[in-house]
Amino acid sequence: MRNVRLTIEYDGSNYFGWQVQENLPTIQGKLKEAIRTITGEDVKITGASRTDAGVHALGQVANFLTGSNMDCSRMRRALNALLPHDIKVTNVEDVEMDFDSRRNARGKLYLYRIFNRDTPSPFEYRRSWFIRGEVDVESMRRASRYLIGTHDFSAFSKSDRKRKTTPIRTIKSIDIERKGNVITFSFLGESFLRHMVRVIVATLVEVGMGRLNPEDVKVILSSKDRRFAPFLAKPYGLYLVKVFYEKLP
Repeated sequence: MRNVRLTIEYDGSNYFGWQVQENLPTIQGKLKEAIRTITGEDVKITGASRTDAGVHALGQVANFLTGSNMDCSRMRRALNALLPHDIKVTNVEDVEMDFDSRRNARGKLYLYRIFNRDTPSPFEYRRSWFIRGEVDVESMRRASRYLIGTHDFSAFSKSDRKRKTTPIRTIKSIDIERKGNVITFSFLGESFLRHMVRVIVATLVEVGMGRLNPEDVKVILSSKDRRFAPFLAKPYGLYLVKVFYEKLP
């Protein structure tokens, strides 16, 4: 028996998220099917992040146990031959038997993209959140500073009573940049609550469009109440860029 680690890229537009759902296409489901075909095994695949429907990944990490002796390079080629065009495995490697892609993760980098001009783009509609009108990037930067550090992020996440997890999270950095018509948000943190990045982005956009003041973000954070934060930003602007397995600086 061996423990195999995968690094995966995918366009999540056509899928109902990472996790297997009965009779619905998911990333985990497609990977399980491909692995079953090449190994004959019905494996359990653990993903570092349970990305939501429509969310993309540039560096999702997953692992599974297998009795197959197929070498890593051949396994990568075989998986990519079977996987659809919008899911690809970029790396396959053997890891220690106790490695768990979710439990061993020490940090994650997420990217969120906004396409900002008067007219939507036919090339961006599944790659970013289209926003028409002026967006003040500097105001969003000022607002984001209230979120850096260790806080209770209850106001910025979906309540999940089934999973008893602490709402305390640490954001190491939030970088906001504009290049042409694209505004990008980069979030580096130890871990994130469900919907946390998308709610934060929606809140910062409200600041950027003048509907909230930067200081209002501090008030929302302190409330610890989801009702005080805005709606969710669109899923198709969100990308899981990288999972870290060493402690973040």
